[in-house]
Amino acid sequence: MQRVTRDDVARLAGTSPAVVSYVLNNGPRPVAPATRARVEQAIAELGYRPNLVARALRSTRSNVLGLVVPDSSEGYFTQLTHAVERAAFARGSLVLLGNSAFSREQELRYAESLANMRVDGLLLVRAEVAGAAATHSALDVPVVYLHHHAPAGTAAPSVVLDNKTGGRLTTEHLLGHGYREIGCLTGTARSGPVAERARGWTEAMRAAKRSAGNVVRTGLDRHAARADIRRWLQSPERPRAIMATADGLALDTLTVAAELGLSVPKDLAVIGFGGTDAAAHSWPALSTAGHSFDDFADAAVSTLDQLRENTQPEDRILDVRLTARASCGCD
Repeated sequence: MQRVTRDDVARLAGTSPAVVSYVLNNGPRPVAPATRARVEQAIAELGYRPNLVARALRSTRSNVLGLVVPDSSEGYFTQLTHAVERAAFARGSLVLLGNSAFSREQELRYAESLANMRVDGLLLVRAEVAGAAATHSALDVPVVYLHHHAPAGTAAPSVVLDNKTGGRLTTEHLLGHGYREIGCLTGTARSGPVAERARGWTEAMRAAKRSAGNVVRTGLDRHAARADIRRWLQSPERPRAIMATADGLALDTLTVAAELGLSVPKDLAVIGFGGTDAAAHSWPALSTAGHSFDDFADAAVSTLDQLRENTQPEDRILDVRLTARASCGCD
């Protein structure tokens, strides 16, 4: 079937292609009500759909944002992605998504491809892996780093959580229950959100004059992570409580504890980080720290809007709140 063009609409409406453009773009010149009605009727009859890519090439705005995340199927990033879509849609924009699969190379390739598609701006969630970071300097579009600080030496703003304070908050909550031996379950990255949360755990333990040496670092593969957790919980070094630096790790801990016949929180207290929906529906319900995903996304999209208006916004660090549930010993 041949594609309907703007010229087809103009012929049916008895007007010019330029007038059709004025109707579609609501300007820049006014169109008489009767003429507008004929154009709109012709559009409906022919089923005309504007070529948004071509329009973006002629315009300074595409009403499309790019978003790159490590893995949109992972619970935390699923919720963050949906929240960004809602925040963008509320401002009249759509979102093009790329999954970097925790690869720096793929992250940069997605960022470059989305920039070449003339998106209005990019939200980049850096993967917590070693290697050169995808930077905004050569992308020629506004960039905001979300969840993870911008690479050193770049001027792009960041919207992040107060991760170290959150790590300290969760650990202090466990200490407040009277648990003396508190371990930290974290990732292998030495920088980034997860590493900052682990540093918060270390600060809280040292401030309480407790040992900060019981740390298990595990990778991205969940089967391997559960094997690491199982070895830990079966070893003499099993702690009385665990502060996990991500809800996914905490949920895996609950699963392994159940398989081993350990009662949570009677035998093992667990607290996570992320504030995901899954934490509320685990058994027992998982205590966690986090920030509203909608508020997080809105802050990121509004920061991107400021960049587009040629202002240089400051980095935003959002506070972290604790949601105490049964897994740590709270009612």
